Amino acid sequence: MVNILVWNVRGLGNTRTFQILRDHVQQLCPSLVFLSKTLCSKSYLEQIRVKLNFSGMVTWEKEGRSGGLCLFWTDSIDVHLLTGSKGHIDAIISSHDNSNWRFTGMYDNPYTTLRTQFWDLIKRLGDSHSLPWLCGGDLNEIIFDHEKKGGGDHAFHLLRNFREAIEYCNLADLGFRGPKFTWCRGNNNSNFIQERLDQMLGNSGWSGMFPYYIVHHLRLWGSDHRPLLIEVLKDGEVSSLGKSLHIGRFHFEEAWVDEPECRDTILKHWRDQTVGNLDEVANKLHQYLWLKSRDRNSKFFHRKASARRAKNSIEGLFDRNEKWCQDKKGIAHITKSYFTNLLSSSSPHSLDMDMVLNLLEAKVSPAMNEQLDGRFDAEHVRAAIFQMALSKSPSADGMSALFYQKY
Repeated sequence: MVNILVWNVRGLGNTRTFQILRDHVQQLCPSLVFLSKTLCSKSYLEQIRVKLNFSGMVTWEKEGRSGGLCLFWTDSIDVHLLTGSKGHIDAIISSHDNSNWRFTGMYDNPYTTLRTQFWDLIKRLGDSHSLPWLCGGDLNEIIFDHEKKGGGDHAFHLLRNFREAIEYCNLADLGFRGPKFTWCRGNNNSNFIQERLDQMLGNSGWSGMFPYYIVHHLRLWGSDHRPLLIEVLKDGEVSSLGKSLHIGRFHFEEAWVDEPECRDTILKHWRDQTVGNLDEVANKLHQYLWLKSRDRNSKFFHRKASARRAKNSIEGLFDRNEKWCQDKKGIAHITKSYFTNLLSSSSPHSLDMDMVLNLLEAKVSPAMNEQLDGRFDAEHVRAAIFQMALSKSPSADGMSALFYQKY
């Protein structure tokens, strides 16, 4: 498990803020910590490093009474600094398993008149390396209108230009668990504003290297910004916050049928297979589309239904003994046992069954029963599939009725 903590601390010289940071480090055991707006000198941050038992540190000192960046890391990773400024620290991270990736901690200027400089910086950083890339921090900007609540409308050109910079670098929002907004200001309903200013972004190389991750929005405490924790897990591994993660099975998405590339891909694989070899066709489509769907920055698959996935997520279940279970296999066992018991027969006595059945009027005639027991052909299968709702009852390979009706 690898944990990365990112936080705009709004001054690390505050004793309360340091205590909260210390608690996060002790409880979450991050390998990498990026702090912005430290408002501290390098010598003071070195004292913090020693107190928190980190093995390395890179800083960008404050300017007057503003700014200041810091990157701490443990001896479980090696960090090679690439570039730094008052708005970023960019470094190559080397794990002991010889995997190399790039991390950029960022802090955008709160003044909108200076945002263009930050967007240009993001683009230059995107052009400088092709490694798997994770970046995050207080970006002082939102990607969509719904990431702000309260106050006036957000300027559309700011949203557009920020999204363009992200798309230029093939970065994508990595999502989150927890409260939606990461920053707030105001103390009553009339002037209270909340926004999701702090975000974690990654390219397809990073999400491909680490497909099992969770971004957490932690408690708003000690700053007006929430800390962000990103955990890199193994499939089914329980996180430090008590949640397990696994990638759900492949599911053909309705949004994909509008993409020309999707149709071309499917038709190509249909043509490449001999008639009747449906299993092999489905397997090849599954492998191809699954690999593509893991590329979260691909325009082809970026329209994946993440909202539905988040809504349908099962964090855990109580078993029959009222014991809470969050393990993936445990949840599957509880679910299977529940429906097995619900749908299994209680094996009533045959005389009791005959008594009940004799009181019921038969709805299936002998002719209808003969037809139901008869052999079915391709036309019967086709008729049944085209009567199904498009996205209901997907098969075990994840292909819904829509897939077969469309292609």
